[in-house]
Amino acid sequence: MKLRMDRTLRFWVDVAYDDIRSEHPNRTKRQLIARILREFEGCGDAMRCLNANGTITWKASPQCLERLADAERDAEDELKDCF
Repeated sequence: MKLRMDRTLRFWVDVAYDDIRSEHPNRTKRQLIARILREFEGCGDAMRCLNANGTITWKASPQCLERLADAERDAEDELKDCF
């Protein structure tokens, strides 16, 4: 079964996967991604939902998206200060 995720969440899951894959050489990529999704869900960064076909998908939570938007605004402000 394929784990379906939105683009934003897929990016951050891939980043987390790159960080932990060397620590768990005996685990499959699917096992590590499932673990990452559970951790993200536990801290409120991801949420499960059903798509139109009734299959489970994962999305970045509104809190996660807001935090990312804040970080982007901060980075843009710092960039403006440099010029």
